[in-house]
Amino acid sequence: MKPHEQMNSLPDEATYIIEGLVMEGSLNGGEHPVVIEGHFKGEINAVNVVVRQQGTVDGTIKAEIASICGNFKGNLVCENLIVTESGVVEGDLKANNLSIDLGAEIIGSISRIT
Repeated sequence: MKPHEQMNSLPDEATYIIEGLVMEGSLNGGEHPVVIEGHFKGEINAVNVVVRQQGTVDGTIKAEIASICGNFKGNLVCENLIVTESGVVEGDLKANNLSIDLGAEIIGSISRIT
């Protein structure tokens, strides 16, 4: 399954921060995906993190797959990073595989995981 297809076929066991919800703290999704449609401040650890177009994350993301369609500001460490055309990313990014759609905005540094 391609990374873009994974964003649209998330299991029912995913953790959702719905639109309009503001949360602050530390979130450990474990083996379940975390989907941000609202605003999250803090640290997210999960196998798969999706920041939807209306979502915002300020803080740290550590994941195998991170898909940014909305706004992210902070530090991000993942194996696979996808930034869609509506994605705005600001900060320090570390990823071994990177996909950036035309129109995406990235401000900061990008490096491989060592």
